[in-house]
Amino acid sequence: MHALIVDDVEDYLAGTLPPSSQRRFQAHLETCGKCSREIHRMREFTGLFASLKTGGGVEPSPSFVARVMQDVAMRPAPSLWNPFADFAFGRRVVFASLLTLAVLGTVLVSRETSYSPAPATPEAVMANDQGSPTADRMLVTLTAYEP
Repeated sequence: MHALIVDDVEDYLAGTLPPSSQRRFQAHLETCGKCSREIHRMREFTGLFASLKTGGGVEPSPSFVARVMQDVAMRPAPSLWNPFADFAFGRRVVFASLLTLAVLGTVLVSRETSYSPAPATPEAVMANDQGSPTADRMLVTLTAYEP
């Protein structure tokens, strides 16, 4: 469609185009077969859509309504515990909980600052089977200690 009439197409089809613009629009349609065919197709589509809008509503058959009402009546009332009644859902919840605990434990362990043991007591140093270079001095210290 030519740019000359593109802006006025909607107003032309709705019948709200001013008379001067409408004469210019119709003059172009008389000389341009391509634009004329396109406007004709648009009018056909508009007519098809209008026929869909004005068509009477379709009423469902009484048997359809009865089946739907029967299905609604047979369904159990919604409950908060319905999802947990399904065994597969319960397994998923347990698995997700365990996975969450594992991830949180990993984060806590990785955030732990370096572990520094309490300073060694003389008794602990002497009990060490590998010995210590300061063990002799500690032994002297222990023997010299008077309470």
